[in-house]
Amino acid sequence: MTNPRPVPVLPAGGRRVAFMGKGGAGKSTLLAYLIAHLKKYGVPCVAIDTDVPGKNEHGTLYTHASAVDLGAPVYPAPAVPQIRQEAQRLCPEKGLCLLDTSAWEKKDEGPHLTVMSAVDKVFLCLQPTPNEVDRATSALGYVEQLKNTGAPYPEVHVILTMVGQGVAPDKLEAKLQAAGYPVLASRFKFSGALSGPAHIFKKPIRVKDGSAMDRMSREILEVVAR
Repeated sequence: MTNPRPVPVLPAGGRRVAFMGKGGAGKSTLLAYLIAHLKKYGVPCVAIDTDVPGKNEHGTLYTHASAVDLGAPVYPAPAVPQIRQEAQRLCPEKGLCLLDTSAWEKKDEGPHLTVMSAVDKVFLCLQPTPNEVDRATSALGYVEQLKNTGAPYPEVHVILTMVGQGVAPDKLEAKLQAAGYPVLASRFKFSGALSGPAHIFKKPIRVKDGSAMDRMSREILEVVAR
């Protein structure tokens, strides 16, 4: 049995981190697991939910956290102009402020550009489908837009989510890496099992040492701490 990755120490001011992607990419579910693991690691954490779920999605991270204790407070979204200020105010010392987001849309009047300017890191959650490289390019376009205006901008990393069987994830990862996008080694796998991600909404999160989510949570922390 391999030893788990050590839990890194975060900067004194903490880190603000957003999770973005299309509707149904598993962002809110992944965050629920991450929050539960952060509690186990002793990493201070809060979350802000700026998501508006689609008709085929279970619901928001805030709704999940209102039903059961995920291990950290989850706040509803402030008005878009206040997102940056609230993320700074709520971010705990040597901890994380996590921002969940609605389905990705490249609209300047929407919340995504504001969220990007409010955080240190963005994890782009991409499903293994052919058009996801375009979605990554769209997100990087926002980063360039922020750079060109002199605004704060985040570092972007990719997480492959809702991954099933087959070679599609490997092909997408190869395309993303060839295009210069950093991709996490850990993947968020889809499971329709009663104990899997498809059935955890409004239920407590089980944390298990050495599990796929334990490895992913530790890898996310390593990236965030850099």
